[in-house]
Amino acid sequence: MYEIRPESVKTFVEDNSIKLPRFQRKQTWDDKKNFELCISIFKEYPMGVCILNLEKQNGVETKWLLDGRQRRNALATIWDDPEQIYIWAKKWLKLKNNDQLADVEEKFWESINDYLEEDVVENENNEIDSDLNDENNEDLDDSLSSDEEEEFNLNSSGLEFLLEIIKLIHNKTTKFSGFTRPFDFTKLIKRLPYETTVNGKRTLTSKKLKSFINQYETYCKDELLDLNSKVSFESFMFQRFDLDSSTKQSLKAQITQNWDNIYARIDILNKIRNILIGAKIGLIEVKDIASTDSQKIFNIINSKGTKLNAVEILSAKPSWNIIIKNPTQKQIVATKELYTKIEVRYENIVKWDLPATFLSVIQNGSSFFKEFTDSKADFEKQLTLGFKLVSGLIQGGVKKEDIDDLSRNKDINWEVDIENLANEVDLFSKIILSNEYFKYFKSWKVSIMDLLTDAITLNFVIILYKDWVRKGKPVGSDTKAKQFQKNSFILIDQLIFEYVNKQWRGSSDSKIAKNLNNFGGLPELFEPITKARWRTLLNEIIDSNSIDSDKITQKMMEPILYHFYCISKIQGPDSFYKIEVDHIIPQSIFNKSALRDRDSLQHNLYNLALLPKDDNISKSSKRLVEISNQWLKDQIEKYAFIKENQFTTFSELNNLEQLKNLRGNMILDAFDKKRDSILNN
Repeated sequence: MYEIRPESVKTFVEDNSIKLPRFQRKQTWDDKKNFELCISIFKEYPMGVCILNLEKQNGVETKWLLDGRQRRNALATIWDDPEQIYIWAKKWLKLKNNDQLADVEEKFWESINDYLEEDVVENENNEIDSDLNDENNEDLDDSLSSDEEEEFNLNSSGLEFLLEIIKLIHNKTTKFSGFTRPFDFTKLIKRLPYETTVNGKRTLTSKKLKSFINQYETYCKDELLDLNSKVSFESFMFQRFDLDSSTKQSLKAQITQNWDNIYARIDILNKIRNILIGAKIGLIEVKDIASTDSQKIFNIINSKGTKLNAVEILSAKPSWNIIIKNPTQKQIVATKELYTKIEVRYENIVKWDLPATFLSVIQNGSSFFKEFTDSKADFEKQLTLGFKLVSGLIQGGVKKEDIDDLSRNKDINWEVDIENLANEVDLFSKIILSNEYFKYFKSWKVSIMDLLTDAITLNFVIILYKDWVRKGKPVGSDTKAKQFQKNSFILIDQLIFEYVNKQWRGSSDSKIAKNLNNFGGLPELFEPITKARWRTLLNEIIDSNSIDSDKITQKMMEPILYHFYCISKIQGPDSFYKIEVDHIIPQSIFNKSALRDRDSLQHNLYNLALLPKDDNISKSSKRLVEISNQWLKDQIEKYAFIKENQFTTFSELNNLEQLKNLRGNMILDAFDKKRDSILNN
């Protein structure tokens, strides 16, 4: 199933056959983690472990990097641009621009000692010319001689060598760093291949300079020249640039003057290369396994890291990476938003993107699925629910294996079928929301997912989609459409009842699978929960503050409360206002009391009300008698069904029984008569 082996870091970062899954964590670690990886490299510590998923399709082997993107990116950055080591170190060591090299050395060893918790032999260095240290000094001579440069110890190794790199690059101005300074030929050559323009000024970049030095090394190999010879470098420069004889002489003189420092940089790059060749990273290669196994292996090995869920791992499957040739505009926009959030570049839209963005594409799902925030948890939940919903609608199941099979379903035309499915979801959702009950539900600006659970919401949408298809996909107001609308009420009524009775505990995916398997046996008009069962439930809540002998909570009461308002045909407030579940007699009053069941009693249905709130105007923890704002008084009369002349009465706990009789009976009456009216209409 899997193989563990070491790999050279250099080979790992240069392996172009490694592909990134469609979904990846953000590409980079922070500077602290990156520099700690540098310490591990130069200290010859283990580099950690990365996970590759090897899959064969049509005889071609593909390597997918399941875990280790950030580590690989950091290693590749060290390989490509040595100046990044200094940028990371600057934050880790808390270096300042005006720190002298002696300060840099002192901060380095102090921080390293603290990090490694060991005694490190103090490194002795020659005297340092502090005049070169101010990064903001733009008046530094552009052509520093070798006498002005710090003499760096090229025989150092390990942490000493890491320090040498940091000290060398710390000598930096806005034009160049200590690494690029010896290669500043801007006065002699109009355009250097390793320069760029920043704010109108020519600036030398270390990453491009490394590429230029690589070209020099290739030139020496091809021409059989000595890489360490000044004459070889002169020959390369004369061959690389078209110069007149006078400029050649000036260039030759500058190279001669700075050769020791030029060669030091070339040698440093070779030394970094050798370190990365010698450094080993652990590779775990898993081969042709199911997404559930791949996820489990990842979680076991990376238990302290960021876990990938099954949907994210699927993005490494070749079957999910087939390009969609003609995506719709909605799919293009949704995919762009997806990859903007995770800061990943992409070239084409592939199959994986369509379920991943499905909830973003559908337009009429806001009463079913919650409004997702930009939080990590919400982002991952939106991805997973998109896959589960598409799988449930097409495959008839929402388990990992069902989602895995979705990509291999040869009956799906991915160019059009997912878009058509989204349009159908919008269409049948519109029919549901045109039902009178759901018009009231929508007015309260809440979703099924907010009140119940992710799984219940999926169950609701998938079952009703199957019912809509079974009825011939009605779109008008004929008998089939009306029957479908009634089924939508019966189902939400049933799901609320099941939720508060804790019938959705355990494996929700399995319960959805069971409901889907049983769907074929359901009548055209669903069987509702009986009035007697609702009455038994509500009586226990109102009289005993419990459900099946378990004490009630506010969270458990909220779905019934919203259900009560909707079956009572009570319209929510204007969209301008937010909604709060408020306690008529405040919780603080209960908490100060000696009532035996005060913790559950305060959350009883008859003490809860849905109230709008305006900016700085809400009931909150006030007693009714303490409210002075007339707008809020009006809202309480309208939505809590308590007259202003009753505010004093229902501000005291000793009148709790009166509140129970008033509002408890109102709730029971709604579930008896008004619910019956909906079912019999």
